[in-house]
Amino acid sequence: MRSDSSGDRRDFLKKSAAVVAGATGFPLLTARRASASAVGKGGLGLVGVDHVGLTVPDIDEAVAWFQDVMGATSAMSFGPISDPKGTLMHDLLGVDASAVIDEISLLRIGRSANIELFQYEAPDQRRTHPRNSDWSGHHIAFYVTDIEAAVEYMDAKGIQKFLGPFAVTAGPAAGQTINYFKTPFGTYVELISYPEGMAYDVPSVKPLWSPKQNGLDSEQTTVPGLLGIDHVGITVPNVVEAAEWFEAALGAVNPLTFGPFGDPTGDFMRLLVDVDPRAVVDQIRMVRAADGPGIELFQYEASDQDQTFRRNSDWGGHHVAFYVRHIDKAVETLQARGAEKRFGPFAVTGGPAAGQTINYFSTPFGTDIELISYPHGMAYEATAPIPLWDPRDNHP
Repeated sequence: MRSDSSGDRRDFLKKSAAVVAGATGFPLLTARRASASAVGKGGLGLVGVDHVGLTVPDIDEAVAWFQDVMGATSAMSFGPISDPKGTLMHDLLGVDASAVIDEISLLRIGRSANIELFQYEAPDQRRTHPRNSDWSGHHIAFYVTDIEAAVEYMDAKGIQKFLGPFAVTAGPAAGQTINYFKTPFGTYVELISYPEGMAYDVPSVKPLWSPKQNGLDSEQTTVPGLLGIDHVGITVPNVVEAAEWFEAALGAVNPLTFGPFGDPTGDFMRLLVDVDPRAVVDQIRMVRAADGPGIELFQYEASDQDQTFRRNSDWGGHHVAFYVRHIDKAVETLQARGAEKRFGPFAVTGGPAAGQTINYFSTPFGTDIELISYPHGMAYEATAPIPLWDPRDNHP
């Protein structure tokens, strides 16, 4: 593994402390409320994140990368999907009516939420990749028990690596160590570890869920000590409004808030998260909805920021799917809470995904939220040697 010089390392640790220097001035949305009640349930019957959906340029390349590098298991693939004479694609997914999904593949990595990969053809498809500072910026963070060993493994695989491992040593996020990587298909992957927890986690606060709660043994991965997805990071226009949406719509809580941070003279922001050196993270809010990976909300300022949203058919399109126990009731509840529903609930009745029912919702911050339920399982399970992770198996 590449190592920093001692001088660079000292500067690195100083910047680590500076990252959270301004954190304590921001309120923790609903933290007190969370300590007294179950998280994110209510009328939704919300269980937790089921999967993260990503649109990629070449699905074969992306599947092969996750299998070779992360040790993923490909549990199910299906497609193509289209509606050449109707508007189903637009109504169901918010894409051009003539868009075609060439293929969908679902991957399991560890014991946490799954990854759903899409390859689209669409007449208006954007074929550039968003940066972390763009409004459609996003990343997937995996928890590892030994970050030094995991980073060394990724480095040996030749994966594009950014500055790190980066230890946060002050503020409410103190105790976590991270390292970002970039895949050949444009998706950012983060490794994160907090073996002793984080500073914000005190008795009066309902903490974020962690894959550690499902056990400390690695499964369905080749990355040393990888347990599963810890959180999904998304960049939004207004972090306070986005956190409030998750609270109002999904009953989420926001136990961890920190920022701002930047580097007004150096290259730290580019080195750490691959954004313009003068970019500033105004604030980060981590929200928890039921039991499963958290959602990490970022608000950036950057001179080159793309302030448009990606559609699901664009490269860099993404969504987060939450498992619910009773989808009809959940859809009705989410609509009553003011969420903007797409077509559905839509029951899949044929092929390997038969048994699931879904409904997408658009949000004010550009990332679609999907509700999904498969109370009796899915057809693929009859032949799959290793099933996808079921969020109903998460430990609270």
